[in-house]
Amino acid sequence: MTCRKKNEYIADLLLEPESASAAVKQHVAQCAECASELAALKETMRAMDAWQAPEPGAFFDARLYAQLRTEATSEPAGWLERMRARVLYSSRIAARQWAAAALALALAAGGGTFALLDHSHPAPVVEASATVRDLQSFDGYAQFFQQMSALNAPDSGSTGASN
Repeated sequence: MTCRKKNEYIADLLLEPESASAAVKQHVAQCAECASELAALKETMRAMDAWQAPEPGAFFDARLYAQLRTEATSEPAGWLERMRARVLYSSRIAARQWAAAALALALAAGGGTFALLDHSHPAPVVEASATVRDLQSFDGYAQFFQQMSALNAPDSGSTGASN
């Protein structure tokens, strides 16, 4: 048995140790991680068994029922709250369907408007790398390179007098 399946079987071993299979018991006995998890779960169960729920105060029920009556008789705060309550707590399914259709229409209109307005942004400016800038500057020096080549080229018409 692998530890990946331990969560399925450790609960059985914790709650009904007699019904757990021998393979599960053997795995927990051999695996330190599973044994420590089982011990931690047993300690948690012991702590939960020892815990006592506090008794409510003497007037707890009276205050609770008074608050429930107040909430039941009070009208929701505003128009939007009344519409929300009507849609959420109505027994008519048609009201919920109309509300869902109105919400879908509002979302579609908002999404369409956003899609139309989103194209107004200018394209992002991409900065050229240093290599590209150097090559562009060399293209601007084309005339300079031609003149330098002409100076370095030997004269074809003159004779070499100085040697």
